[in-house]
Amino acid sequence: MKNPWAPAGAAPPAQLHPSQPSPSQPSPLAAGGPGRTVAAAGVLPAWPMMVLLAGFPLWWALGAAPFAPAALALVMLALLLIRGRITLVPGLLPWFAFLLWVGAAAVNLPDGGAAVGYAQRLGNLAAVGIFMLYYVNARERLSARRLMAAVGVVWVTVVLLGLAAMVWPEFRLRTPIGAVLPGALTQNPLVYDLVMPPLAEIQQPWGAPEPFNRPAAPFPYANSWGVAFALLTPCALYLVTVARHWWSKLALLALLVVSFIPALATSNRGMLLGVAVGTGYVVLRIAARGQLVKVAGLALGVAAAVGALTASGALARILGRQEYSDSTSGRLRIYDATWAATLQSPLVGHGGPRMDATIGISLGTQGYIWMLMFSYGLVGLGLFLYFLGNGIIRTWQAPGTAGLWLHGVLITAVGIIPYYSLDIMQMTTVALAMAVLLRAKYHDEPLNGSPPQTPAAVLPPPRQLHP
Repeated sequence: MKNPWAPAGAAPPAQLHPSQPSPSQPSPLAAGGPGRTVAAAGVLPAWPMMVLLAGFPLWWALGAAPFAPAALALVMLALLLIRGRITLVPGLLPWFAFLLWVGAAAVNLPDGGAAVGYAQRLGNLAAVGIFMLYYVNARERLSARRLMAAVGVVWVTVVLLGLAAMVWPEFRLRTPIGAVLPGALTQNPLVYDLVMPPLAEIQQPWGAPEPFNRPAAPFPYANSWGVAFALLTPCALYLVTVARHWWSKLALLALLVVSFIPALATSNRGMLLGVAVGTGYVVLRIAARGQLVKVAGLALGVAAAVGALTASGALARILGRQEYSDSTSGRLRIYDATWAATLQSPLVGHGGPRMDATIGISLGTQGYIWMLMFSYGLVGLGLFLYFLGNGIIRTWQAPGTAGLWLHGVLITAVGIIPYYSLDIMQMTTVALAMAVLLRAKYHDEPLNGSPPQTPAAVLPPPRQLHP
């Protein structure tokens, strides 16, 4: 049976292993007799991904959030290598081409201090690639619903800590890892905020009558909170769509409504733009499919959100903060300087952001597009945009409303990256949403977590790559 939403001539998944049963023979995994153990069958466990995502609040509380993704990526990579075969789906290879170019950008690192930050960024990008690869290969244990339920734990954590930040904005968590790190490290402001995280980012620009308490936890900065909220909200709506019980749908919807309280408190324009772009995109796609009842329900929800935004005074607070913070014109100056500096090394960039003494801000820090362009050159930026755009095009026919919400994560990312950066958890959200859609497409899997409808024996045979 041909994949119902694969374009004509689409390449089947590629498998990196020396041998594979012929399509006419039952797969050993499918057969799985009583004498076969999980290890012998080559089944990848779900727990590393569950520990990464569902364990996110614990990592934050321990001060391990900056280190846990890389550590768990190494675990997943080891499990993949031990199993001895790796399945690829079209759409993943551009990420690894981008990763190779990031490695080439190391030639322009100015000193050892810059190399530390570069190594962290490279490690995070490599971890994201491993997460996608692991999910694609963990078909027996990781369904789309199970993975996104774990992503939902991250969303719940963001919302609850955002609410806590509104009540205790000055609270700073004393973590075990922060307590044992040497003072030479914790004296760095970024390291200090990562291992001794504050609940809120407190800002009082010159002339402001009172400080702005902007929710930040479980991230060090309010902008990171806003980016995570914008990307995770479509994931939460996916969970509403696939929820099997009315009470779980109701609980998720209630938390969605409540989530906009800390979201509006951030007074984050880019976050609101991202949410508007992603939600508007899904509504238009649902309308194009003729599902007018769903469109009406979503339109009522959007209207209620806009009404709450205006009635609560949040819109006035957002505009009021701009009176004391000229961030728009400041960003334009930074973008102009970043572009000029990029042209000095247009191919491989500068290896990472660098301080510009004339404006007092590091170039390559005011938006992910600008960071990629400055750090890894125009080629690096092009490879990343190709990965994202290629994934959007390949998964354009995402089935059902659930598929559209996951596709909305990718569209939301497009709306955000010109203005804000993507840290490890934010980039992981985008990458896993794409991996879910790609695996569902090329393995003919449903997105609601149910067992595949198509027997494995009649799926297109995998393409073999022999080393």
